[in-house]
Amino acid sequence: MLGQRATAREGIVKRTIAIMRIVFLLLFFVTTAHADPTWIHAELDPLTFANSGYGGQVGFRVPQLHGVRLAVASFSLHVPDPISQLHGNGGFDEKVEPSGAFYALYCFGAAGEDGFSVGASFRILKLSITRDDTADAEARVTEISPEAIVGYQWHPFPVSTPGFYLQPWLGLGVDVWKNHEAIVGGKQYSELPIDPFFTVNIGYEQPL
Repeated sequence: MLGQRATAREGIVKRTIAIMRIVFLLLFFVTTAHADPTWIHAELDPLTFANSGYGGQVGFRVPQLHGVRLAVASFSLHVPDPISQLHGNGGFDEKVEPSGAFYALYCFGAAGEDGFSVGASFRILKLSITRDDTADAEARVTEISPEAIVGYQWHPFPVSTPGFYLQPWLGLGVDVWKNHEAIVGGKQYSELPIDPFFTVNIGYEQPL
């Protein structure tokens, strides 16, 4: 089982790297064809690190897209029990194994300035579901989950550190496909019809 997990993680990492290469190739071609600056950014999600995982994204914003910012992300975390056990799921434990997402956000503010953003993500989630009363039993589920997002980008130190920002955001996701139901020890894990997620990302951006 450990070998299978390692192989799955390696596959996700390889796919994420391939997507990042495509994104930055597109970035190269569009930036050579426009006089206005292109902005690049990188973000970390402290909430994932605080819950035995990781979370980060890289992306760009080009003037040709008129305020739309694109990014790719990879993340994992152990879902806190009070959240994973909602909806009648007492005794279950949920982990998000290394997963990936593509983000597209429309920013109302100019690049490098404070402002709200709205958009969506397309997530491929790798879930591990277990139960406290069932040893060595696990359901591994792959899901496709789009997510609606609203956020706000805030530059707390615009003079001393202009590129540094905080971005609180709320996402509401739904599952549109999964490879099978999560059944552990004869009991089925019942997911929320709408999956909320809130965090505050720490980011840095700069023009090229």
